[in-house]
Amino acid sequence: MLACGRTEGEGDDEVGNTETAGESGPTTGNGSETGSTASTTDATTTDATATDTSATDDATTTATDDATTTDTSATATDTSATDTSATDSSTDTSTDSSSDTSSDSGNCSPEEIACDGMDEDCNGIIDDLDAELDGFCDCYNIGILGTAGANPAANFEAWLEDKGTSATRFGTMANHVLTDADLEPFDVLIIDRLTHVYSPAERQLLADWLATGKGMITMAGYANNQTDRDQQNSLAMASGVSYAAPIYNNPTEDWLNHPISMGATSVQIYGGWQVVGAGDVFVRPLGEPNNSFGTATVVGQGAAIVFSDEWISFDSEWQAIPEVPVFWSNMIKWVGPKDICFDPQ
Repeated sequence: MLACGRTEGEGDDEVGNTETAGESGPTTGNGSETGSTASTTDATTTDATATDTSATDDATTTATDDATTTDTSATATDTSATDTSATDSSTDTSTDSSSDTSSDSGNCSPEEIACDGMDEDCNGIIDDLDAELDGFCDCYNIGILGTAGANPAANFEAWLEDKGTSATRFGTMANHVLTDADLEPFDVLIIDRLTHVYSPAERQLLADWLATGKGMITMAGYANNQTDRDQQNSLAMASGVSYAAPIYNNPTEDWLNHPISMGATSVQIYGGWQVVGAGDVFVRPLGEPNNSFGTATVVGQGAAIVFSDEWISFDSEWQAIPEVPVFWSNMIKWVGPKDICFDPQ
């Protein structure tokens, strides 16, 4: 499909300041509770007395094996026990079936209630909550690492919050050091514009976090130079996929049949790097079957998407291309942990 031209003067990945390379690296893609607690009426507290079955001096009250006594003066029948306290001697019996029990199904809610780490509807999935019924899980905690790009991106972050997720930006200082404590709260990490090159040790820390079942989405193309690639690759490579020259300015994209691209084929790339490394290619330059603009890959029990460009985070795209939020929803769902939120109701 033919891509739309980028807005003149927006961003610092400007057309014309393009770094090219002779070769393009290939991408291989492949309650209810039953028993004595429910509406029980104690016959000793009402005006009516229990049925006296004998006129003899010992006033013995008998009970049946089923242990049922009907209080005709009350509005409810107590089937859990026979209360014969009005007599000199009494027998309080109850059947096995009338014991105070509860089952797993009895404690289930008709639907998920809150993002609380519990499976309230007993369907085997924790926090699969979708209050807006838009197919987007409300319970992901999302981290955004780095600064925003050159253009405003308020719509993107507001959209995440509107969806019910928690979105926290961090690592905006040039001396930021990535730690386990940084990553621990999050289910999905979005790599925005990094301020510096992170160390191999920090990259390995990120790879280990991913492998536990977490998700990552990376962007690039903030500037048309080696510095941009080096900075973004310093963490993107935790997925085994990276950015390489050449950069593509306003190319024609070929969107492939993949869950990530469903309903999102109008999304544009305005200055994005080639993506290299093994994984599922879901968009590539038209006529270049061995190259990629977007690759999805599995990392241990987790997943990552490396995407060519950063314009998908800009307000201009959110306002002009309705499929941009669809694309983000697809990506987050694809990389999101599968032990929570999967196929939200």
